[in-house]
Order: sequence, then structure tokens, then C-alpha cells
Amino acid sequence: MRSFFKENKDALKIQEEEKVREYISKYLKELQRHFDMPDDTMRSIIYKIYQDLSPYHFFKIFMKNKLDMLKSFCEDKFRKY
Repeated sequence: MRSFFKENKDALKIQEEEKVREYISKYLKELQRHFDMPDDTMRSIIYKIYQDLSPYHFFKIFMKNKLDMLKSFCEDKFRKY
């Protein structure tokens, strides 16, 4: 019985995702028409927005900051010698 409900929940989730994808694609087409942009430019803009909003982006920023700190620490340490 649990698997039946889980399958139905998964099916609903998939339907919702499809609705969201359709809405986003329609909205993007409208934006493209309004700003008169080609597909490649619009996709690159959307990809940049997606990268900024993803949780992995925050991890990349965190790691970059840590690596920059380590790099500066190492450079300072080796300058003394």
C-alpha cells in the first residue's frame, strides 16, 4: 500500500515539474520576444542565474575564499625566506 501512495506522489511531483517547465519556457519565449535576444544569449543568462542560486555556488564561493586565504598565507610565509 505504501508503494502505491509513493508512486502517486511521485507522479504528482512529475506533473508539477512539467507544469513549471512549460511555464518557464513560455515565459522565456516572451522575454526573448520582448528584448529581441537570440536563444544562446538567453540560455547563457538563465544558466548564470541558475548557477548563482544553486547551493553548490555557495560552496564554490566558500572554497574559493579558503583557497585564497591559504594562498596568501603561503605567499607571506615564503616571502620571509
